[in-house]
Amino acid sequence: MNVKTLRRLAAALVFGSLATSAIAETLGEHPAVIVAREWNSRGIDPNTFIVLHPSAAQFLAAAPAEKDKVAAGKDGAPRAPQ
Repeated sequence: MNVKTLRRLAAALVFGSLATSAIAETLGEHPAVIVAREWNSRGIDPNTFIVLHPSAAQFLAAAPAEKDKVAAGKDGAPRAPQ
């Protein structure tokens, strides 16, 4: 290696070390530490209160009544009950 290459390498190392120290900042607490500290002050327990998606499947306990069923015509298309 020649002297010119060594100078460039040394300059890159110096500038690189200065750049990392200039942008270093504290990140705060770990999320697990925050959750552990605030665990008793939470409002709703996510393990017991679950909100379903609006388009989630809904299962009914009873079969639909006769008046709720849609009758099919001769061509197979649904028609209004009479």
